[in-house]
Amino acid sequence: MKFRFSVLIAACGILASCQSDADVRSKPPLATYTTAKGVDSAVACLGPSLGSSLSAAAPSNFRFVAQVIVPGREYDLVPTSGVVNGHYVYTVNVQSTPNGSRIKLFQGQFMLPTLTNAVKSGIAACL
Repeated sequence: MKFRFSVLIAACGILASCQSDADVRSKPPLATYTTAKGVDSAVACLGPSLGSSLSAAAPSNFRFVAQVIVPGREYDLVPTSGVVNGHYVYTVNVQSTPNGSRIKLFQGQFMLPTLTNAVKSGIAACL
């Protein structure tokens, strides 16, 4: 009986920690950057830069792809193999601004600081 109760409590805890991408995006971003690059140029730079930076710090290769939110105005870059608990481990949102682009980093799952710093370095290389 005690074992079943422990399993039930653990299962409830796991389910409570699940969140969707909408939940992740409803919270403030982990980091925000600005660049003078236009949104298309920023996205073209970020895809390969994020992939190589994260792959250098992780035990596997990562690739980021752009998802079009509003053509020519807003994109999300997400890892092709980075879904945990129903959401991406990292989402990099790029929005067009009058002076270039705004880049927001969302972290959907706690990750090792070395991996998060690698993603930040990938962004910094494109500013």
